[in-house]
Amino acid sequence: MIFIDQSPLQNSDLSGWDSQFCNRGMNSAPAVSALQATLALSPSTAHKGTISACLSYRSHPLSSDTVSAEEAASDEAFFLGEAMKGDPWWYGKLMADHTALDWRDDIRATFGKESESTTKVLVLASSRSGCFPAAGPMAVVDLVNGGSEEKRAQGLIVEWGGHWLYWENPVKFEKIVLDFFAYKEVTDV
Repeated sequence: MIFIDQSPLQNSDLSGWDSQFCNRGMNSAPAVSALQATLALSPSTAHKGTISACLSYRSHPLSSDTVSAEEAASDEAFFLGEAMKGDPWWYGKLMADHTALDWRDDIRATFGKESESTTKVLVLASSRSGCFPAAGPMAVVDLVNGGSEEKRAQGLIVEWGGHWLYWENPVKFEKIVLDFFAYKEVTDV
């Protein structure tokens, strides 16, 4: 099982699950309502915001980024073109569902110590994600490994991509995934 830059709960809650774990922008009912309004009134604006949050060179640019203006424009055109094929109302409903679901207990019950699962889990997070602080996705490692001597979950935080890290560097992503499937310890390449 591989989790890629996804927090088990996107909304903040009163348990201490706050901005260090939850989604940076879509973390409450009012935030989702604002997105739904933008999707209804200006879907391209909403989608461009998503694109900016999901690509590290847009959400957390570094002087060492090597993405040309042409490549950045091509990425935006591709993702915007794909997103504009969908129904904005349904995207809004999807985000309302997607952000409100709390998977922490389900992950623990399915993969944690008491589950008797033998499933290996890899969690990849980005230090440059515009969607999540790395601690949110990395919480999955603790949910799986918590209290168990056998550490079936591995976590890796990378800085060479954002929420769509597989898009930004497919070669590095592929190596990590293939190492995981070969039962090797994963490392950033």
